Amino acid sequence: MMRFLMSMFALLAALHAMAAEPPLHLRATIELRAQTVSTPAIAQGRLFIGAEDGNLYAFDLATRKLAWLHHAGAGIASTPAVADGIVYFLARDGKLYAVDAQTGVRRWTFATQGEARFAAYGLYGMAKSAAATADPWDFWLSSPLVHDGKVYFGSSDERLYALDAKTGAVAWAFKSGGMIHARPAVAGKAIVFGSWDGAVYALDAATGGPLWRYQTDTEQKTSTNFGVQAPPLIDGDTVFIGSRDAWFYALDLASGKLKWRYPGRGSWIISGAVADARRVYFGTSDTNLLVALDKRTGQVAYEHDTKVWTYATPVLAGDAVIGATMRGELFALDAAGGKPAWSWRTPESLADEFRLLDGATGKFDARRLYEGPQTAMESLEHVKRLGAFVATPLWHDGQLIATTADGRLLFFSK
Repeated sequence: MMRFLMSMFALLAALHAMAAEPPLHLRATIELRAQTVSTPAIAQGRLFIGAEDGNLYAFDLATRKLAWLHHAGAGIASTPAVADGIVYFLARDGKLYAVDAQTGVRRWTFATQGEARFAAYGLYGMAKSAAATADPWDFWLSSPLVHDGKVYFGSSDERLYALDAKTGAVAWAFKSGGMIHARPAVAGKAIVFGSWDGAVYALDAATGGPLWRYQTDTEQKTSTNFGVQAPPLIDGDTVFIGSRDAWFYALDLASGKLKWRYPGRGSWIISGAVADARRVYFGTSDTNLLVALDKRTGQVAYEHDTKVWTYATPVLAGDAVIGATMRGELFALDAAGGKPAWSWRTPESLADEFRLLDGATGKFDARRLYEGPQTAMESLEHVKRLGAFVATPLWHDGQLIATTADGRLLFFSK
């Protein structure tokens, strides 16, 4: 009898898990016809997304019809921020743009001293000048953060800016030791960000005064191969952040002191992180993992093999953690145990026209990527043609919205 009851409980638990997380299905697609690394932002019934054609698109979320587009001076490689009827975004010409969320009419712009010097280098900051270091994996610009009447964002001129959200006037600017290409995070009086000098900084959000600085294992100011590219996550009294030095860090928010760190085994960690009540989740590059750690101790709960580079930040949706990879795959795991729930791949990934994927393992064929006549940039362009996910998916009102690097908005629901 006891064995029967245990079997029934196990069956009911399995049925509950299946009922709780059924597969998602592709319901609609919007063709942007331009490459994008921008994660969508949703506000006031509209979806806002930037693209490398220089357009910020605003779609009506209910009908998925274009409401307006705003053409900036260069490609948009940041995720928009929306507050008080204004959309803010950073473009590759080094300007922060503020446009009206209802009409798309420009309110103001602010020019940094940064990205404009890279504008002639081409997509993703790929330098044509021998004096500059080419880095095809430097995908993003700093996405703006709006908080308490200010817009915060970083720049290639090594500064974190705080602007008046209404006028664009500079409240303060703090110079770090390297480029700042990730979105900052704020909690209480502290604003936290990573820099390409390999350091994590915390500043007073009101004044820009330094609170603390934590130096990761890498400090190479002359190279863009290292540094802190990932955005920080502030969860309670802890800052979680990955680095190209192959460590994932948990720092004390008040002091910047190290609580623990996870070894990436030689792999960049440029994915952002998300956390629930027990764990923190993030993706890795060369070790091809979605990692779940106990957020108090840093102990590994599980590591899921994603087959390829995972740069997009995971998404939490109910009892699932959703990942997106560079081979054009979306997948969901049971967040508690890491068991796969469902997966979906783009048709281009399944076809694999350029034969980038090993048929036996599903991983990238390193010889095909790196040992042919093509450059690293050209190989990465072929990866993007798989429908690679560079931008982070968005979970909103029961649907998953994901953007492929080759410019498609995908809408999934049950």
